[in-house]
Amino acid sequence: MKLFESSEKISAIENPVDWTPEKNTLFYKSCEEMANFHYKNNHVIRHLYDRHGFDPNSIKCESDVARIPSVSVTAMKYHLLTTLPHTDTVLRLTSSGTRGQKTQIWFDQQSLDRVQKMLDVYFEQLSFVSNIPNNYMIFNYDPDDAGDLGIAFTEKNQMRFAPIADSFFAIKKDSQGSWYFDKEKVMAKLRKFENEKKPIRIFAMPAFLFEFLNWMRVEGHQPLKFSSESWIMTGGGWKAAEDKKITREAFRIMCQEAFGIPLHQQRDAFGMAEHCAPYFECAQHRFHIPVFNRIIIRDPLTMTEVPKGESGLMEFVTPFNAMMPTLSILSTDYGRIRSEACDCGGASPTFEILGRAGTSKHKGCALTASEIVRRV
Repeated sequence: MKLFESSEKISAIENPVDWTPEKNTLFYKSCEEMANFHYKNNHVIRHLYDRHGFDPNSIKCESDVARIPSVSVTAMKYHLLTTLPHTDTVLRLTSSGTRGQKTQIWFDQQSLDRVQKMLDVYFEQLSFVSNIPNNYMIFNYDPDDAGDLGIAFTEKNQMRFAPIADSFFAIKKDSQGSWYFDKEKVMAKLRKFENEKKPIRIFAMPAFLFEFLNWMRVEGHQPLKFSSESWIMTGGGWKAAEDKKITREAFRIMCQEAFGIPLHQQRDAFGMAEHCAPYFECAQHRFHIPVFNRIIIRDPLTMTEVPKGESGLMEFVTPFNAMMPTLSILSTDYGRIRSEACDCGGASPTFEILGRAGTSKHKGCALTASEIVRRV
């Protein structure tokens, strides 16, 4: 038996948005497998599990997943927790940090392969995989300038699902090392893409794209019209840009009017550096929980799991990472699991992000984006 046989299988499962009893059983085995590995090879996790009286061999059903002791995202900002030797690391990413504190996320090759497989099967179910060359406009940080910033890696990584005809990153560094957003260059590139008649894939942090849409309106630019096979994928949130925040519905309509891309081909993505597993909206614009992940909502005072429909702190579970003990991560996000089924037909629970808990906010990518937007 391979060391991570169940984790390998669940990461590559077909149609991950459609839960079945067989897929769920495989998920429980994957969690048991990963929990045992970290318990045996990481003294911090062994101490954590022993302190909670948790047996990693006890994960057999859905309720057992909620008993896995979690690591908090705050702890990960101050402590580098690894299980495998550092020499096994093939990729290091960082989150944006609060007052200089950043989460480091490390991958060994097999763990990286597993999370890439998750994205493969998820995008396949979303019908986001294409053999047609696409132009790419990315309203985000240029990876050549961003280094190991996780969100820059994510955007570039998503460009592997359709051949690249041409690409352009909107947020770059100037000669002094400061980020800048040259909207005139972005507009010229978009007009070029429009004339080429190829599908376009727009990947964007909402704060940057919203700023560009407002700039188009103020400057009197005429709307663009792109191929019917074009997509918009947003991610990164609005959390710190309250002065620019609008409803998601109004934002999608603005995108449709500016680019001619229909609402059902606009999707938002959710992710966090400490968790690394993907979540995407369906055509009904609801976030589904793929079968290789779980989200547990906890009462912030008692830390007990709350019923569906009630809000609380979000805990994220995914069994792909052997390099770091990120099997169960307690976030600072507030959310809820919806109690009603989704009209899209996806046989999995859906969830909502309601905001950040606490009196201070981690300075994530959305805050950084709003600061750059205010400078230009």
